[in-house]
Amino acid sequence: MNTKILTTSIKKELWEFSNILKWVPIVIAILVIVMPFAIFMQSNESFSDLFKFLTTLPEQIFSAEHASMIPKLFFVTALSLFAPFLVVAIIIQLYYFTVCLFDERRDLSIMFWRSLPVSDVTAIMAKLITGALAIPAIFLGAATATLCFILLLAFFVCIILSVGYDVSLWALWINADILSGLSLIWLHIIPFAVWMLPLFAWLMLASMYANKAPFLWAILPVAVILLVEGFVVNYFHLSGFYIGSLLMDYFSLSSQFVESIQGQEDFARTVPLQALIAKLNIGSVLVAISLLYGTYWLRTNKADV
Repeated sequence: MNTKILTTSIKKELWEFSNILKWVPIVIAILVIVMPFAIFMQSNESFSDLFKFLTTLPEQIFSAEHASMIPKLFFVTALSLFAPFLVVAIIIQLYYFTVCLFDERRDLSIMFWRSLPVSDVTAIMAKLITGALAIPAIFLGAATATLCFILLLAFFVCIILSVGYDVSLWALWINADILSGLSLIWLHIIPFAVWMLPLFAWLMLASMYANKAPFLWAILPVAVILLVEGFVVNYFHLSGFYIGSLLMDYFSLSSQFVESIQGQEDFARTVPLQALIAKLNIGSVLVAISLLYGTYWLRTNKADV
């Protein structure tokens, strides 16, 4: 596979969704920055109360028993700031995979792209990489930029407190382990993409197969299978559901994992990453590969494309 052609195809995919991928992160960043100030202005707290809190902060958190909690506190705070970006990124990922192959057939742009020296394998891989990696990376980048802006404001506040009021919060920056916390958040991209790969591949298959309403083609077969299974289980008085339980187990935390992380307070920052890694298995990857092959086969052999 030609790397340059693949890179160019990914850029083409990003260009087609440039408005969403540019303006949505900007709007979220503005809301994340403005909302705390708006909430503070509407609260009963005053700037004197905030100043009093900041001046007593060193005594509260720099003690020996609280110092070890600073990296965890920063990680949880950063993760909560990243949360709206990640939630919207997932929604856009699902939307992208649902329409990425359908739209190019609906507006007949596939005819133009097929006139270029780009194979079907390259086109499908470009869409997969764009949706699974590029889109969340864009939103994580926007969240990181927002966090850096907030940290810059906090840096100026620390300078003012240090110079004007002899209140030092610099130890908080040293103990927060900022780079490590950000790196941990970014490390979630690949295991999350691998975990969600069967879902992404299924949406691409539905997008390639559907002539209308690809979202319904993605939802209805699963709903019908679950309804049929429910009827069979209840009619024949079977012991339980298989497909429903399989899907629920795959997209939820197992009780074994919850038990395994109990008492791991020292590794609290790595729990989300551990949860993702625990969900990875070769079976789901093989299912995803099969669905991707089905997508490739349809793109190559479907008569209307």
